[in-house]
Amino acid sequence: MDIGFAILLEDECYNYSRKLELKLCEKFGLCWGLKQSPHITIKAPFETDKLGPFVKYLKSLAKEISPFEIELEGFNYFGNKVIFLDVKRNKQLKELHFRILRDLQSKFSINPHELEGKHVKFHSSIATGDVTEEKFRKAKQYLKKYHPNFKFTAKTMGIFYYLGEDAGWIIVRRTKFNRDRK
Repeated sequence: MDIGFAILLEDECYNYSRKLELKLCEKFGLCWGLKQSPHITIKAPFETDKLGPFVKYLKSLAKEISPFEIELEGFNYFGNKVIFLDVKRNKQLKELHFRILRDLQSKFSINPHELEGKHVKFHSSIATGDVTEEKFRKAKQYLKKYHPNFKFTAKTMGIFYYLGEDAGWIIVRRTKFNRDRK
């Protein structure tokens, strides 16, 4: 099975993302993003044969994490395939990411993905799909009328579980950060 860890978006940002995902799917065929809940990946998917140890790890980690602010502003792109909301630089998010990478390496012998660590680009994907360059260009043009800018307190992490190409990703576990702020 493939799983990954993510920060779950708060309601306003989640609803905004989902609305745009639906519009981009209907108008341009960029529909694959609808197969997962809007989120910010903090650990790229990896293979495992057991879910339980990672649920236990995530619950333990959440007890040590205080909620923190995240800001998303504007759109960005990975080539002509992915449209995403850009996450502004964030020290706490980066520290959490590196901690998870270290923990998974030491506790489970899971190596970072090539686009993690110093190469990580935090983002929240809103559209992807196998479309022509022309359709992708039109989708980017369409988005010029939108100016996303969200700031929210990250309070919840989830474990995503891949069900396969047809079904996509589901959240199998959610857990709130619960260390008291000081």
